[in-house]
Amino acid sequence: MAVGLFAMTRMWALKQQLRLITPDAWRSPAAHLPGARKAATLAAYLNGVLALLSLGAEGCLLYEGAGWGAYGNSFGFGALVLGAFVPFGMGIAAATTIPQLLRVIPAGAKVGRSLYSIIMVPATTVLVEGIKGKSPLPALIGAVVVAVCLGAMPLLGRATKRMRGESV
Repeated sequence: MAVGLFAMTRMWALKQQLRLITPDAWRSPAAHLPGARKAATLAAYLNGVLALLSLGAEGCLLYEGAGWGAYGNSFGFGALVLGAFVPFGMGIAAATTIPQLLRVIPAGAKVGRSLYSIIMVPATTVLVEGIKGKSPLPALIGAVVVAVCLGAMPLLGRATKRMRGESV
């Protein structure tokens, strides 16, 4: 808990420093335009989907890990629980960008795009392992998540440009 609170206060300080040097961290000058507001709303929905995907990945990791590691392999179970905090943190990060996007701040879409590229890596691994192991459910889940990521990343890129007032 103490490490989490320390990290949170450190993150707030870094966010303030980022706002000073990054123009995307401020409200867009095109925020009054309907296209920019629509792009921000779309990006907020996409980051909401990302938050749900991340929290679902965390739940899946904890569910799968509880079956094999809780009793027979305590170090493995501890590593799995620690690993489950990665998608949890990604889900929280995606959820915190939604208020930014609703204020038409382009940085939220850039963060969402980066997080989608990160979650695509384990989804690709699940897809490949599902195909190699001839397991249809993991292959299907991996394929759906990869498809969502491949669809969301260009949309978030266009939304960022539209929020900045650039032509798409």
